[in-house]
Amino acid sequence: MTVLRRRAPETTVRLRYNNGANMNEIRTQLSRRLNLPGEPPQAVGPSDQQIHDALGAEPHVLLIDEVQGLGAKALEYFRTLWGDDARRAAIILVGSGNTRQKILNNQALHSRILDWYQFSPLTPTEVQAIVPAYQPIWNGAQPGLILYTDDMAGHGSFRNWARITLHLHDALEENPDITLSKDLIRWVLSRIDPTTRHAADRTSRAALAPMRPD
Repeated sequence: MTVLRRRAPETTVRLRYNNGANMNEIRTQLSRRLNLPGEPPQAVGPSDQQIHDALGAEPHVLLIDEVQGLGAKALEYFRTLWGDDARRAAIILVGSGNTRQKILNNQALHSRILDWYQFSPLTPTEVQAIVPAYQPIWNGAQPGLILYTDDMAGHGSFRNWARITLHLHDALEENPDITLSKDLIRWVLSRIDPTTRHAADRTSRAALAPMRPD
């Protein structure tokens, strides 16, 4: 997605739907992301015609996230948007879980997949190299602290690290007297998953208490 933002910011359309989105929701969001004028037509025919005309007017990249939550009808709809040689949008399907099986179940869609990519969790070495470069909070952090955080909650997932870092950013901004430490990490993990107890020492509990919600 970062590469698309840099190289094709005007023609990349990112779509993410709620689990089990119906076809009206599919068409409405796509129309709005394509910046089509006016309200999307309620009738299927005119709505689809507007969308096809917009995709045919100039090249687009449709990046569809969380594909595992889409039904067979939605996937078939996106297949039809691939169009003919004269009007073809590049479509990137991103998902987890049963995404691959859903695509395999649609032979017409499967036959049009150019390539597959599987994203694996970051290795500990990659985490130590990438995380400090991702956010200044982690600059200068001890490698052991980064590995501890990854073992406890990061698990090599950039999405997990983004959530951890957001909580840390807010905590450090609201409490300038505290510093990045294992006890602060434990507190953040408790915020992320309240069902898991991550005990801090008595001094740290006193320092972190102002951050707790009323």
